[in-house]
Amino acid sequence: METKYNIGNNNGQRNGMHNKNKFQMRIKPTPILFGHKNGLPPSPKRMKMNGKENKGNILNGKPKLSIQDQRKKLPIFDKRNKLVELIQKHKTLIILGETGSGKTTQIPQFIYSAQIHQNGKIGITQPRRVAAISIATRVAAEIGQGMQVGELVGYSVRFHDETSKKTKIKFLTDGMLLREAMFDRLLMEYNVIILDEAHERTIHTDVLFGIVKKAQKVREDRNLPPLKIIIMSATMDVDHFSKYFNNCQAVYIEGRTYPVTMHYTIKPHDDYEAACVATFFKIHKEAPPDHDVLIFLTGQEEIETCANRIRTLSKQPDVMGPPLKVFTLYAAQPHSQQMSVFQPSPVNTRKVIISTNIAETSVTISGIKYVIDSGMVKVRTYHPTTGLEMLKVQKISQEQAWQRTGRAGRDSEGHCYRLYTRSQFELMRKTTVPEIQRANLCTVSLQLLSLGNIERCNI
Repeated sequence: METKYNIGNNNGQRNGMHNKNKFQMRIKPTPILFGHKNGLPPSPKRMKMNGKENKGNILNGKPKLSIQDQRKKLPIFDKRNKLVELIQKHKTLIILGETGSGKTTQIPQFIYSAQIHQNGKIGITQPRRVAAISIATRVAAEIGQGMQVGELVGYSVRFHDETSKKTKIKFLTDGMLLREAMFDRLLMEYNVIILDEAHERTIHTDVLFGIVKKAQKVREDRNLPPLKIIIMSATMDVDHFSKYFNNCQAVYIEGRTYPVTMHYTIKPHDDYEAACVATFFKIHKEAPPDHDVLIFLTGQEEIETCANRIRTLSKQPDVMGPPLKVFTLYAAQPHSQQMSVFQPSPVNTRKVIISTNIAETSVTISGIKYVIDSGMVKVRTYHPTTGLEMLKVQKISQEQAWQRTGRAGRDSEGHCYRLYTRSQFELMRKTTVPEIQRANLCTVSLQLLSLGNIERCNI
């Protein structure tokens, strides 16, 4: 369901017409429908969930579950035996799991419990370090009380390795696995490699597709311990990936997302930073304090400016709303600051996180009820004629817009305020341009050369 609203309207009411058309996430075979049953967002002051009123700090009208109960509620948990059977049967497998299915945290644990990895390690790549660290921390907590990161479960990111001889489940950035391949072409340390978030098509992930495929074949030809490859994503062209990996099997897992009502602006806005602040304070004025907000901006400078403006304006006497804690999330932050966004906020205090596209995928921040999408992203581009590389702010793709929208539907019904018009959304690219088509290839070419004759890499 969608509505249109005017950012400049200060009375907190949404202007415009309601459109009864439902929109679908671009996922097959079973689409996710975003919408609200009666066509109107629920009252932010009191919201009924399954016939029960949700007041105060009870999440979704239910008591907070234990970590093991949370695992059992994941859609993927009931499919455990079938997934283990498929992984054992196929040397390469594509797992298309919708947002909230639990694939990232549960698949490595299923493999470990079934001893599919035998004596080797299970390597799981992530495009971003914050995802690798946070997911490793979560998995360690799920495996057992008192389990420390760096023991059975560890992670490896640039400048920080938290693993030991005991580590069997290893989360790492795609860049770190590529670096390891420079010293061990066959990746003999691993018996299972999971390439997660494959749809993001980072330059490192694209190159890794070829490296792990090559390593798998060479190990098979030399009668070495076999290498299983699992490609995971929430949304991608399954046929394209399956064809590359010799028409391998693909499996689909339904997710657990709640309806998200989308709100478009009535007219375009050039100053999306100011629009983010204005939209936030509309939400802050009306919504209950336990409904947190996630704002997407493009980079550190924009994010810090927006955070300071929100902190300053929230202290003005005429601003209504509960106490507020403002967090920022971007790649250049220290690890401790990045991890602070995952901590629950104090009682009756709203949390607002202002983030780059880091928060689009992989990481899950509990309590997010509202998403404010600027519709912009900062990407690295290369100009071959000048030999210059630059960071460019540009419009996101529809694929990214859906990913951002889904952040509001992880715990309960939510709302996504898109700071662009419906027609602007229709004009966006359907999918994101792979990084390998727009980035400088010098570094990755040198890395490939370190593997041997680049013409013989055949990736």
